[in-house]
Amino acid sequence: MNKIILYIATSLDGFIADINGGVDWLQHPKDDAELEAVGYKDLMERIDTILMGIRSYKQILSFGDWGWQDKHTYVFTSEQLENDKPYISITHDSPLEFMTKLKDRKSDKDIWLLGGAQFAQSFAQEGLINEVILTIIPQTLGEGIPLGLTFEKFDLTAEKALTDGMIQKIYSMKNT
Repeated sequence: MNKIILYIATSLDGFIADINGGVDWLQHPKDDAELEAVGYKDLMERIDTILMGIRSYKQILSFGDWGWQDKHTYVFTSEQLENDKPYISITHDSPLEFMTKLKDRKSDKDIWLLGGAQFAQSFAQEGLINEVILTIIPQTLGEGIPLGLTFEKFDLTAEKALTDGMIQKIYSMKNT
C-alpha cells in the first residue's frame, strides 16, 4: 500500500500554529530553490492524494487560490459541507474506515497527510502514518497548538540543516 506521509512544520517549542490557529509565523519558501530545499517539490512528485481535517481546509481556503488542483483532496469532517470542486471530496469516515476503503485505489503514488494536529493524531493513534517529514522553524511561540505526536514508533532516518536555521527530520515507521 502507498505511504501516508505527514509533512508538517513546527516551531522550536513544538507548535504547529499560534494560540489562535494562525500560521503567519511560518517561513514561506521564496522560490523554487527553497521549495526544493525543504522537500516540498519532491513531496508533490511523490503524492497524488491529500488528506486534511476541516480546520486546515477552512484555513487554506482563506488564503485564496487552491494550489493542488492536480491532486485529489479528501476533507475529513462531521459537518455538512457544500463542495463543487471535482478535485475535493468530503468524507465523514474515521481514518481507519477511510484507509480501508482507499487501499484498493489504483495508484503507485503516496498520500500527504496535511494536518492539523488533532487530525494527524487520529491517524497516528491508528498506526496509519508511515513517514513524518518534520521541518523545525527557528522560532518559539511560547503557546499555541502543539503537534502532539510522539515518535517512539518511528526511527529517525535523516536529519539535515536547511536555510535560515531550519532543521528537517525524517522519521519512518519502525518495522514491527
